[in-house]
Amino acid sequence: MYCQTAAHFLALLLLLTASSPAASDFTFEIVSSVSSSMPASMKSVTGSSTVDCSVKCAQTAGCIGFSWLQSLCQLFDLSAFSGTWLSSPPCEVFKKIEEPAAATSSPPTNITKLNISSCQHSNTYLSYHCTISMDGNRDQTVYSATVQGIGEWWEARLAAPAFMAYLTIYNRLSSANWLNKFNLLVDGVLCNRVDLTESFSIANFTCNAFGSTVRVVNQLSNHLVICEVEIYGY
Repeated sequence: MYCQTAAHFLALLLLLTASSPAASDFTFEIVSSVSSSMPASMKSVTGSSTVDCSVKCAQTAGCIGFSWLQSLCQLFDLSAFSGTWLSSPPCEVFKKIEEPAAATSSPPTNITKLNISSCQHSNTYLSYHCTISMDGNRDQTVYSATVQGIGEWWEARLAAPAFMAYLTIYNRLSSANWLNKFNLLVDGVLCNRVDLTESFSIANFTCNAFGSTVRVVNQLSNHLVICEVEIYGY
């Protein structure tokens, strides 16, 4: 008896996923179609179909693949798959598809507030100097400001280069919508493009970039007004 065809297997695989919880965590792919050789078997068990063989492989420790030949499931491990294959009647060889490791959503535990050593403005408006936004005062009525215009910017330099995960920006409440649209750049490279439909009071903005400087670039025609900036990273 020859193995089932690939088309037949794919149809049966849908049934397997729906009805066989024991194997639902695994998917197999054909790595050799109508092959005249197959990996040495680590275990032979009776099987009624390729679906039955896939379930038995999923339930067998060390099994990474199988073939179905003459009502037998020939199960094999990684060493057999990587080694010399043995001559056999024409048969399809199936191998378990490795799932990529799930990405973690947990933030790094070593994120801390980074030290800002200095700052500068593109053009300071009156006496609203850039240092007002890095002095540790979170009062949202005290702020730095540039002249009006798209492209005006506020920039901070870290005491030492670091990975900047995000910025916390304290906005001026009486003109909060002036910060609805701006870009963030680390060492001159764009890391976030902010375009809000509603204004904010205090908010975090991700950057996830390594560097020495971070720049807030105004994308509106108003003054660039910022009460306080805190940079967090590691």
